Order: sequence, then structure tokens, then C-alpha cells
Amino acid sequence: MQSQTMKPAWQANKTDGPERLNWKIIELQVTDLDRATGFWMEALGLRNLGPHGGGIALGTGERALFILHPGARAPANPRHLGMYHVALGVPDQTAFSRLLARLIARRIPIAPVDLLMGKSIYISDPDGLSIEITFETPWRFGRFGEMSHGFSLYDANGRAHNGRERLDVEAELAHARGANPDAPLADGAFLAHLHLQVAALEPAIAWFEGLGFSKNLMLPHLGFSDLSAGGTYTHRLALNTWAGKNLAPAPPDMARLLRYELDVSDPSIVVSAPDLERSAQGLTGRDPTGTHICVNLPIAL
Repeated sequence: MQSQTMKPAWQANKTDGPERLNWKIIELQVTDLDRATGFWMEALGLRNLGPHGGGIALGTGERALFILHPGARAPANPRHLGMYHVALGVPDQTAFSRLLARLIARRIPIAPVDLLMGKSIYISDPDGLSIEITFETPWRFGRFGEMSHGFSLYDANGRAHNGRERLDVEAELAHARGANPDAPLADGAFLAHLHLQVAALEPAIAWFEGLGFSKNLMLPHLGFSDLSAGGTYTHRLALNTWAGKNLAPAPPDMARLLRYELDVSDPSIVVSAPDLERSAQGLTGRDPTGTHICVNLPIAL
């Protein structure tokens, strides 16, 4: 009898191969473009890639990741639909630790957290837009526990973990010894996930599943859901109702998520796209939070 290779627990609900959807660009509206551009470059080591569509494109030597636009007259307010945070992924431990050292050296307030599936640093820009820097570590994850009262996880060695433990900063900084914290953001950095505040979980989940995302966690009693895009990592889109249900969209003159693009590898995964219209790129319109979305398809539907 031919033996079967068992997948690790963290791959149990995943598909092999490339991810079906990838975040291409995130566009944000800010109150002071020069100040915001300076902060994002200084804090994260992003490169200024020049003007783009009335804003400034920021990224690595390989690609643009963000576009900052002027136009906001008020800082972000968490009591509205839209972005909870955007996650910037780094390719390896050294890049993560180097960014941690960079933020500490610049006295930027940080919240370092061990999520088990990843190591994360949370910061806020001058407008209160929340940024997560993450090094994805799915091999450390073993299984989910009983979550009737809160997040419960177990690592690959069976140790209980609450998914929000404080990161050991000194241990993380040890990986940055000899690295230059002033170097630009590592090539290979990517848009890891988007976390949105929605009016209600179920209809928002159904909407994004229509685009090809797959539900990974559904925790209505905690006001949270997590969706994957295929591949071996599950946390590509998160949804929450933590600020309350049926919130209004962010006002047009507020610092906020303005627009984002998704690249879809196979148009057949898009089984429904309510409120989206065909365009030269694929599909455009607004998501359940009222944010403009562009879904780039390799061929027209």
C-alpha cells in the first residue's frame, strides 16, 4: 500500500500551489501628503517612486505597494466602515527584525505582538491609519482550540497560545545584528492582508467569497472572520464588527482607505461580483464597506 504524506495542521484547510488572489496596490487618502509620505518612508523604509494619479507611489525596488493621495481634512475615525489596518509583509526574519530596530531607533510607538501564525508590529501613521508589519510563520501553528470565549490556539509543539502574546523584542532584535536598519525596505516585501471593518459579517463574507476568497474562521460571537486566498497561508482578508454593527462608511473628507486592487489568477473563481462592473482591467466598483475596488482579471469574463 502506498503511503500518504500528511499535511501539517496549518495546511489542513489549504490548497497547494499559488494563491488565487493577490493584493496589488493599496491607495490611502491623507490630510498632509508631504507629512504622510515622509512618515511612511522614514518608518518603513519605503522608496518614493514618484507621482501617480494625483498622489505619490511608495514601494520597494521591485514594485509599488501604496499610493498616498491628498484630500482628507480630518484624521481617521474608527467608528466608520473601511480599513481596520493594512498589513505589510516582509520576506524573512532578518527583514522583520531590521524593521523593528528601525522603528525603535526612530522612537516610533510600536505594539509588537506574537500572533503565532505570524510575528507582527503595529504602528499608526500621523492620520491614525493603522499599519501592521508582519513576518508570516505558519509552520509554528498547530491547531485551533475551543473559541467560545476568545481566541485559542496551539503551536506546533502543542503549547497553548492566545494568538495575541507579546513579542520578545530582545530576541527579535538579535536577528538584526549586523544588518543596517537604515537600509530601504527589503525587495520581496508584499501586501500581506487587508483587515476591514464591516457592517455585518455574513453578507460581507458572502460578497468576498464571490470573488474567490475562502472562509477560514467564522467567529460571530467575537465579531470576526478570516478568509484565505488559497495557497498555504490563510490570513489574507480579515473582517470585523468590533466598532459596532451597521456603521456608516467613512466620510469623503476623512483619512481612509480610498481604493485597492486585487490580481486574480483565474477568472473562473469569480462566481459572483455584485455591484461591480466590467472594465478594461476586469471588474470595478465598491466593496461592502463602500471602498472602491478593482479586480484585475487575466482575461475578460
